[in-house]
Amino acid sequence: MNSKRVGVSFLLLVLVHFLVVIGISVYYVMGPAGKDIGIVENLILSQMINIIPVSLVVLAGRRKFRQEKVFTDVLGFRRIKISTVLMTVLYTFLLMPLTTLANAISMIFVDNTVANLTGDILNVPFVVMFLIMAVFGPFCEELVFRGAFYRGFRKSGNIFGAVLMSGLLFGLMHMNFNQAAYAVLLGIMMALLAEAAGSTTATFIMHLIFNGQSVCLIYLEDKLFPEVIEEGLENYSYTSEEMMFVIAVYLLLAVVCTSIAFCVVTWIAGNEGRQNFLRTIWASRKNRFERIWSVCLIIGIVLSLAYMTFEAVAEYMMRVA
Repeated sequence: MNSKRVGVSFLLLVLVHFLVVIGISVYYVMGPAGKDIGIVENLILSQMINIIPVSLVVLAGRRKFRQEKVFTDVLGFRRIKISTVLMTVLYTFLLMPLTTLANAISMIFVDNTVANLTGDILNVPFVVMFLIMAVFGPFCEELVFRGAFYRGFRKSGNIFGAVLMSGLLFGLMHMNFNQAAYAVLLGIMMALLAEAAGSTTATFIMHLIFNGQSVCLIYLEDKLFPEVIEEGLENYSYTSEEMMFVIAVYLLLAVVCTSIAFCVVTWIAGNEGRQNFLRTIWASRKNRFERIWSVCLIIGIVLSLAYMTFEAVAEYMMRVA
């Protein structure tokens, strides 16, 4: 996998997403009355959209890297130290204020996508939803975005650009501005962790914790505050004053916690024998950034942004109608 193959993979990912959306829409209109695809099927299908295009591209290029092992060399899943695992847990929680801040800012302009799915999530047993959202989903996404995509971009020699572009594609993959707002930041910080630990295993652990705590909070809130769930989280909106207060609080927390997170990821790099990794990343920005770009990658990015814009405008029109 290299930068050009990443571009092809991402374009295929976007096109497959469009085909699936069209297929689901046709099924909703033409299928049995009142019958829709459940959230479990939707979540599994969304991961197949990620996995299948990348798998096809990787398999198509196997002759060019027959000496490489797909799971370790191409995707980067390697063993890491127990101490690195523990510090990865700390790193994950330190980044939560940053992602919450980005989510809060995005909610000024668009709906909270996850909140709108709360009712559907709670209709599924906790264990099933945890395995799908906190284990299966993160594994598939790490395999693609910090495995194939990040490591593919990295071969360009511009590690700095690889970190940024893998984070951008991770955000765009969600196909909505709300999740993309914090997924881009999370994707960048995950790429830093992958570089520091030298392994996609660390980012899988981070992703598992991040998604797992979200699932746990949804079910816990349903137990403690069922009236909020019954009313519908999507029907609740902050006043502008309340939103500004939330943003101000999380801005302060994000600055402090993210600064500590950089210290933690630097420690992880030293612990795994990858000292000065931040300096190496920064120095690599001088390498030709255009090696990362390709026609397919640009087309995929433009199409995903167009889709997200169309969806956001459609949601706005429905609210004001």
